[in-house]
Amino acid sequence: MDTRRIQITQGESYMITLPKEWAESMSLKKNDSVNVEVQSDGDLLVSPVKKIEVPRDIKRIDATNVKKEDAFYRQLVGAYISGHNMIEAFSEQPLSNAAINIVNSFTQTSIGLEVVEEDNYRILIKDLMDHSEIRPSKSLERMSILVRKMIDDVFESAVSNDVSYISDIEKRDIEVDRVHWLISRQNNIYKKDPWLCKKIGSSLCELTNHIAVSRILERIGDHTVLLSKNLMALMDGKKAEAVDKGIMEIGKEITVLYTESIKGWLKTDMVVAEWCIEEGERLVKKIEKTFKKVEVNLETASSTSLIAGSAKRIAEYCVDISELTINAAMD
Repeated sequence: MDTRRIQITQGESYMITLPKEWAESMSLKKNDSVNVEVQSDGDLLVSPVKKIEVPRDIKRIDATNVKKEDAFYRQLVGAYISGHNMIEAFSEQPLSNAAINIVNSFTQTSIGLEVVEEDNYRILIKDLMDHSEIRPSKSLERMSILVRKMIDDVFESAVSNDVSYISDIEKRDIEVDRVHWLISRQNNIYKKDPWLCKKIGSSLCELTNHIAVSRILERIGDHTVLLSKNLMALMDGKKAEAVDKGIMEIGKEITVLYTESIKGWLKTDMVVAEWCIEEGERLVKKIEKTFKKVEVNLETASSTSLIAGSAKRIAEYCVDISELTINAAMD
């Protein structure tokens, strides 16, 4: 934080000087222009008219002794989500096959990353994406469509007793996670670079709302996978007809609730959001009541209970999205 004193010119204009180091780093010269924008909290944002790209730091991760592969993978994901432009996996000895495989898996899963340098002791990964072109709002729309398709197929499999609808649902959930990571990453990048946030026509408040909804959609995707797994367990020649009826009874209502909650969010529609909150609360009670009446045996009891729990959580998450919609509408 650099504190500057306000001066007043003869024309009674208020004036402050710019930090010399910052001006030089932006290649600013005499008579160059800068943008001055008042923020919602009263702060002023000063940025050069012509943006000079400032090199970002390289996040280095030690892969010398990879004993816990999951822990190493989580570090790579954490560096990605934090917003680092480059990530380097290095080792004091030649990189192990395990470390190389983890890095390759990570780059294939993450959006926008490519290996740009590699030798026996290091792998350098760089973000090649233009984050002013890929907007979080569009990524969120795509994420909502992916999750909607998963929900549709889960309940369609219950109606048709056809496992093919959900046989690849875990792979589809990975795609949902990829988009969630990207939104989380962009949220951090824009927070560190207000100029870039301004360029995409967004605000930090909007970005916070985007990441909150993205996190909820990721959770809905997880519960949809749980629904599919437990449905498949019941489809293995031991399926209970009563469970079928329970699922079909609530399936369409969950699909409608999810669709409307997303519609309300995208349009910032408080009327739709209020309807979804009331409908969601009613549906949660209905799910509890419906599955209490279902007669199960020892073979189906566990799966039936988990199906009811996941269906209930999806309805509750839809209510959460609608509450965020109302909050956004009040901004």
